[in-house]
Amino acid sequence: MRKDMEKVAGFVVAICAVWCLSISSLYAEGIVNKQQQSAEYLRTLGRNAATDYADIAVYNPAGIAKMENDGFYLKADLLYFDREYTNDIPDGFGSFAGQTFGEYDQDEGAFIPGLFSIYKQGNWAGYFATTIPAGGGELDFKDGDARMVGIADQIASQFNSALAANGVPSAFYYNRLDGMNVHVKESSVFGYTLGCTYEINDMFAVSLGARYADGKREIEAGTDISATNSFPMPGVNPPIETNLEIDQDADGWAGIVGLNIAPVDKVNIGMIYISRTKMEYENDVKKDTILPGGISLAAAGGFPDGGKQRIDIPALFGAGVSYQVKPNLRFELDYVRYFEDNANIDTYDDEGDTWELSLCAEYRFSPQWMVSVGIGHTEVDLDPDEQIKEPEEPKLDANIIGAGVVYTPVERLSLSFSCLKLWGDSVTDSRGIEYDKDIFGLAFGVQYRFF
Repeated sequence: MRKDMEKVAGFVVAICAVWCLSISSLYAEGIVNKQQQSAEYLRTLGRNAATDYADIAVYNPAGIAKMENDGFYLKADLLYFDREYTNDIPDGFGSFAGQTFGEYDQDEGAFIPGLFSIYKQGNWAGYFATTIPAGGGELDFKDGDARMVGIADQIASQFNSALAANGVPSAFYYNRLDGMNVHVKESSVFGYTLGCTYEINDMFAVSLGARYADGKREIEAGTDISATNSFPMPGVNPPIETNLEIDQDADGWAGIVGLNIAPVDKVNIGMIYISRTKMEYENDVKKDTILPGGISLAAAGGFPDGGKQRIDIPALFGAGVSYQVKPNLRFELDYVRYFEDNANIDTYDDEGDTWELSLCAEYRFSPQWMVSVGIGHTEVDLDPDEQIKEPEEPKLDANIIGAGVVYTPVERLSLSFSCLKLWGDSVTDSRGIEYDKDIFGLAFGVQYRFF
């Protein structure tokens, strides 16, 4: 009976693998959530059914019960992402007829740390982890982006309306965008996860945990707008310089439930549910510009000083199935869904749920060396016209491949090296603005079992 179940499980995994390879081949992220939290994730793209390294504290905490050895594990990872985000803006946009725009991009890299610890003894285990479950670090569009072109267009339109009301001919309207910039100095959420795991029997294990999230966003932006023709009377249409600097802070809690099922020796199934984290960011306007009518630029943009903005971290459900084909060969199929439709994300309207599917294979050459490769796809349910609300980091369907190697020089020490490559599926909104992204990632991790 057990052998028959193993054959069935292997057949199901193989069929799913063929299906995965037949669709467009995940930068692991939703609109807000980030799943790329460990070096092991970069080399596999799926950890929901893994039972090996300490990073499963945030991917499959119930699977800790199936780790081979008792003891105290400590793992430290450092991930680096070289990110190219682009906004291709059509010429003559809005108020700036006759002006050439084109492609605007940023290529600032981002370092993402991860720290994972597990203590396992008998049927019980405890775990603690520090990760980045949302955000993504610094972004710098030195020459501006679609958001700033849109804001500049609105500002020019307001001033032009004021000029028209005073009888100034259209030949003297503001129609030139001389410069712009937007610098996201910081946009990260640190997550601190604590929990415990209990093995009920050889087949079932459960886990309970909680995660505290501490978010911070810092944004600086500005535009320089002018009129091609100066009005004969001084002071009527002088150049306009706008500057904006905003800090935002928020924190919140999430509950975590995990289940691990090992129906047969070669098959392991892991599941995790992380509840929604309520994140209400409070605006601290450091620098602002007053527009016609006495309205501040921050307020006009929806960021009044002292105001609040909800950007929750949506709940997620992750599930994976691992099949140990041979002692040295393992496959894992993973699925993750982000419940964005049930979260409060003030940034966007009518967003749906993002889902991800990935497949990985691990092959161990010897007790010292193991290699892995993973492929995946992510599907984002967001209208292209919503992209302009956060064009600094486009939310796109994506294809990815990850690979890596694990070196174990001695039994208790493991070193991981991994990389990934992402290709985003570009979209164009109704304004003619095209959004795209291209990402390359590297990661290094070290784990040691102390006893």
